[in-house]
Amino acid sequence: MEEPTTTQQPTTESTTEYKTTTRKGTTQPTTEATTSVKYSTPVSTVSTTEFIIVTGPSTTIPTSSHQEVHTCECKDVMRNQSWSCGETWREDCADKDCKAGVIEVKSISCPTPKIRTDCPRDKMSLVKEEETCCESWKCDCQCQIYGDPHYISFQGIAFDFMDNCTYTLVEEQVLQHRLSITVDNYFCVPEIDNSCSRGITLKYWNDIVTLMVTEEFTVESTLNQEIIKPPYENQVFKFESSDSQVYIYIKPIRSYVSLSPFNNLLINLDLEHFQNNTQGQCGVCGGQSCIRRNGVVEDENCCDKTAYDWVVEDPLKPFCKSALTKVPCVPHSPPPPPPPPCNAQICDLLHHEVFAECSERINLTSVEKNCRFDYCPFQSSIGACSSLEYAASECKRIGICVDWRYLTNGSCEITCPEGLMYDECRESPNDVCRGGVRVPATSVVGLRSGCFCPDDQMLAEDHKQICVSECTKCKGPLGEPMPVGAVWESNCHICTCNNQTRTEECTPKPPGPAPVCSAFSILVSDCCDNQICVEKNCEYNGRTYKVGDRWTDPSRPCESFSCSQTGTEVEKTVCPLQTCAEGLRVWDEHHCCYSCNVTCTARVTRMNLTVAECTQEVELPICDGQCETHNRWVHTNGTLQLEQSHQCCKERGYEMRDITLTCRKSSLTHFTYRHVTGCECKAEG
Repeated sequence: MEEPTTTQQPTTESTTEYKTTTRKGTTQPTTEATTSVKYSTPVSTVSTTEFIIVTGPSTTIPTSSHQEVHTCECKDVMRNQSWSCGETWREDCADKDCKAGVIEVKSISCPTPKIRTDCPRDKMSLVKEEETCCESWKCDCQCQIYGDPHYISFQGIAFDFMDNCTYTLVEEQVLQHRLSITVDNYFCVPEIDNSCSRGITLKYWNDIVTLMVTEEFTVESTLNQEIIKPPYENQVFKFESSDSQVYIYIKPIRSYVSLSPFNNLLINLDLEHFQNNTQGQCGVCGGQSCIRRNGVVEDENCCDKTAYDWVVEDPLKPFCKSALTKVPCVPHSPPPPPPPPCNAQICDLLHHEVFAECSERINLTSVEKNCRFDYCPFQSSIGACSSLEYAASECKRIGICVDWRYLTNGSCEITCPEGLMYDECRESPNDVCRGGVRVPATSVVGLRSGCFCPDDQMLAEDHKQICVSECTKCKGPLGEPMPVGAVWESNCHICTCNNQTRTEECTPKPPGPAPVCSAFSILVSDCCDNQICVEKNCEYNGRTYKVGDRWTDPSRPCESFSCSQTGTEVEKTVCPLQTCAEGLRVWDEHHCCYSCNVTCTARVTRMNLTVAECTQEVELPICDGQCETHNRWVHTNGTLQLEQSHQCCKERGYEMRDITLTCRKSSLTHFTYRHVTGCECKAEG
């Protein structure tokens, strides 16, 4: 008897899904139609396997139903999950329903995201909801610091603050997310009291993150005191870098911070998590800007005074223990006289045609003023570059790309590693080759500047600044990526990057014929057991000498060394036999041989001196040494006779001195003696 069969008839349901894309600051809704095809089958006691096929953004889900009569459920055998008939749920960006043992999948229709008009400073982000995949605009709170330094609070209030201590930018009034951010200000231009933001310390629950500008003009990031090389990601943080800026995202609270080598700092907080619950120099997210540590809110023109309240004790800045706080607000005084004219051509770039479109929509007057303020005192371009960088970032925020760095005569340019090129406005980081597969880049923020691979290339690895056209698994002897067809030598092997498998294939390098060596070389085996000629040399005390080299050793003064074809040769100097006290020895230049100084002179001699009943060992000078004997032949009565005049080493000068000797019963007795001060050779008699 044949098994009963079931014929499936598809039914079609049409749904509409909306996607929103943003280009150059505008939002244009686009509509895409998706169709769900449902295959259903009556409930039976027969075991069957059914598939729900959904076109569009949906997937194919294998289900299995093995049911007794009067039972009804849907099973996902791939995930080992089951649902009762009639149960509905939402996952994978779709609505799902268990009907008659079959999972019906229907795409979710997303409404066109509506632009928010209630966000602080009109700062917002397009956020995709994880469950539905629908996008909506969410409000952000942005605080920025640039130049020497110029602040823009969450609410958009601009003020300057020039002190060089460490201050709280953001902390929670009521602890919910355990978030705090402090800024390390320092005097970045010698001889003037204009400070810059060296970096920040961010604390989130039990983690501590830092971003700091280094002396090498780069941005260094750390996580719990460990240096992080972006890109890096864990469950909480995501680190990204574009060489001109480093970003740190705090994923659970949809917030991020960024810092550039030109001291341009940005803090972006999710309004939903922090509304009316922050304080510090950045002010209240969604609220007032000028707030004191005791909670008192001041007028908007007082932020440069309330900023003093947020000093933080820093062990590296002991002078900040006496920093000003509670500085009172004072009425605005008349503006100071204008400064003398300053030819700040770099700041004139804000009037250049590259900024023309942006300046029609954003007022850049205050940025130009700050640029001149930072540049003019000592013609320093650091603050000016920071102002221009800030202006360009504001232009990018509304979708206008300003390519400006090449106009600064190198003052603000970013140097990219070889093979990468600078781009002022990229929508995403570089694609990356991972495990032989090109992985598309993803980014949390919009347009960004930095060093990127050409459009047709990708990074060889996440942490290698090398661009490649093809994604292979081939690695050279230093770990560098190798293209298809490349041939190289590594570890005594000849390797090739196979054009089909895209992996390296290596075979042992065959030995070559033994070479003929010169007289000054010898035949040896290298690390790959190949016969090679190596120049003969000599090793002595850790140094290598070539054939023909000569050298000496201070510890062996009577020897000299040379390197010959047979090895190290030693020559020894034989000294004439001499015997005299150390004080009479006259050494040669190598301190090998000596001669004895036997000329007549006063020499101190140790002797036992006895006077009466007093005896003691003393050191006294005596005249000692040889004198010449003069010989003369005299003619007397036709006979030559030798006459010799002998001279002795005798006292030439003296002085009277006292000496104390120990006598019997340990009594001390004083004597006077003639202390010899000079000697000479005198004739006897």
